[in-house]
Amino acid sequence: MDKVLSGKIALVTGAASGIGRAIALRFAKEDAKVSVVDINLEGAKNVAKEIEDLGGKAIAVQCDVGDEEQVSKTVETTKKNFGNVSILVNNAGMVNSNLVPDLTTEQWHKLFQVNIDGMFYFSRALVKSMQEGDRIINISSINAFCGNVTAAHYAATKAAILGFTKTLALEVAFRGITVNAIAPGIIQTGMTKGITDLPPEFVKEYVKEIPVPRIGTPEDVATVAAFLASPEASYVTGQTIVVDGGLLLANPSQQILLKLIRMKP
Repeated sequence: MDKVLSGKIALVTGAASGIGRAIALRFAKEDAKVSVVDINLEGAKNVAKEIEDLGGKAIAVQCDVGDEEQVSKTVETTKKNFGNVSILVNNAGMVNSNLVPDLTTEQWHKLFQVNIDGMFYFSRALVKSMQEGDRIINISSINAFCGNVTAAHYAATKAAILGFTKTLALEVAFRGITVNAIAPGIIQTGMTKGITDLPPEFVKEYVKEIPVPRIGTPEDVATVAAFLASPEASYVTGQTIVVDGGLLLANPSQQILLKLIRMKP
């Protein structure tokens, strides 16, 4: 790909680190202007500076995506600085752990507030002003398909993302706007530290079950996002692209995770 996003304005949530950061940087390399949105303002500023150091254009905006008023202000700030958003990446998310009998109502609602409400607020706020060729990309997870031991609420939110993606894709397809999802597997980010920070022998046990035997990188996901955002993906909509090294094909993840939980000292 070579500057295929020139003239595009991208808004990426959860962009201060991990997958969001990698997507923001990749879009900037493809010549998009990027609104780097995160509740962590300092982290967002660091990513915006990285983009500017590459010769790109970016702004950092602090936003709790689960807060409707903050989302509206973020959209206004982005439009004021760059104009109408043409690429929206709903990446912001969180996870915490508990078996279903121990899940609190607060944990359940908080995850839906961040992982689902934020996607809805941003999509609703931006889709009306989007034009033919514009894109919405939602970040889900393979846990939408295989569940997630100790995080049923997380798996539920990631499955909900897929239903929302398909429906919105149908609603806006006639306008030439595409809406797709990406479902990452085990990616080296702060959110997967529960696995990647385990003792090496445990991580090795997990990795050997992945057909492509390695932990994924945020850049693996960013590459797919760049394709979906590009003109080359104009006939792809309502789809979920799995980026997991084949883990779902082997489908051992939850059994291995259970083993690791039981093996912990």
